[in-house]
Amino acid sequence: MFRKLIDIIIFLFIFSLYFVSSLMIYDRFRERKLTDYERDIIDKFDEEVKVEEKKEETQETPTTNSSSLHYNNRYTILGKIEIPSIGFKSVIIKENTYSAMSVGVIKTYGSDLNEPGGFVLSGHNFRGKSVFLYNIRTLKNSDKIYITDTNGRKIGYSVYSVERNVSPTETSYMQIYDGLHLTMVTCENGGKSRIVVKAKSEG
Repeated sequence: MFRKLIDIIIFLFIFSLYFVSSLMIYDRFRERKLTDYERDIIDKFDEEVKVEEKKEETQETPTTNSSSLHYNNRYTILGKIEIPSIGFKSVIIKENTYSAMSVGVIKTYGSDLNEPGGFVLSGHNFRGKSVFLYNIRTLKNSDKIYITDTNGRKIGYSVYSVERNVSPTETSYMQIYDGLHLTMVTCENGGKSRIVVKAKSEG
C-alpha cells in the first residue's frame, strides 16, 4: 500500500513537471510569435510608406488621411507609433478587437491620425510576460511621441500630462481638442484603473 502511494506521488510529480514545462514552452512560443508578427507588420508599414517628417515649427496644415494599409486581410494598419524615451514602437490598428490589441495599439476614438481634433490610442499594459504599454507611466512632460500615418506624415507630439489611477468609467479625455492632440490609455492595478497620457503638437 505504501509503495503504491509513493508510485502515485512520483507519477503526479512527473506529470506536474511535464504540464508546467509544456505551458512555459507554449507561452514562450506564443509570445515570440506575437513579437515576430508585430515586427513583420512594422516592416511592411516601413516598406510601403514613405515618411515625410514634419518639423513642429514649420509644419504645414495636414491633408486628410484617407489611406490605409491592410495586413493578411485581417487588420487595417492606420499608422505607426514610436516613443524613443521608453524604447517603444508598434503599429496602430483600426480594428477594436482583443486579437488586434495583442498585436499592436488600436485607435479607439477621435479624428484620423495627425488630424486636428485629437485621437485616442489604447493598448494592453502587458502582452504575455513582456511589458507593452505599461511603461507610458514613466513618461515625463516634453517627452516625444511620434505618429506616422499611411500618408507618410511623421509628427512629434510632446507629452504634457501623465495621469495614473484614473477610473475605468472616466471618459472626459474622449473629447474634441484644439489642434493636433494625442491621448494614450492603458490599464494598471489589474484593470481596476487606467493610465492616461496626453500629448500635443504645436503645429
